[in-house]
Amino acid sequence: MKDVILVSRSPRGAAHVRSLLASGQVLVRGVLATGAEALSYASVREAAVFVCGQLPDMPAVELARLLPVGFDVVWLVPSGEPAPPYTANLTPLQKPVDRADLLETVRRLASGGAEHSAPHRARSPADAERLASAKAVLQRERGLSERAAHRELQRRAMQSGKTLLAVAEAVVRSAEK
Repeated sequence: MKDVILVSRSPRGAAHVRSLLASGQVLVRGVLATGAEALSYASVREAAVFVCGQLPDMPAVELARLLPVGFDVVWLVPSGEPAPPYTANLTPLQKPVDRADLLETVRRLASGGAEHSAPHRARSPADAERLASAKAVLQRERGLSERAAHRELQRRAMQSGKTLLAVAEAVVRSAEK
């Protein structure tokens, strides 16, 4: 089981998220104030899940990109914030965050059973085909370019807190009905 660490510039915000996680029996091992502190923590640990909002020194996307394999970031995205670029070890959850979604996401990542637990891995041919099929559905049904269809899948994944592949599968299933 990976440690769960909060990264927040706001002590009040960290206390609120900590109480949400504690109410679902998720133990928070520590609270850090900056992305630099999270990177320092990662340099002496093997794995962890960082739950963060807005950081004072770097975007959460940058933190996820700089972390070594074995570290995941759950980013509590402010409402109205644009969808982040896809990063394998970043799971965005749109605020206001649903308590059940937060708990399920953090538990899944902390247990190591998530698709996100292997950052920067190459997609299998089957996964690439599922993504291509979903993009083709969006291109056909909504008149989008391939790039816009991919961004739409990313946006849906971010808003739902699901993986890109799970959203792609749902798009394909809905088109088959």
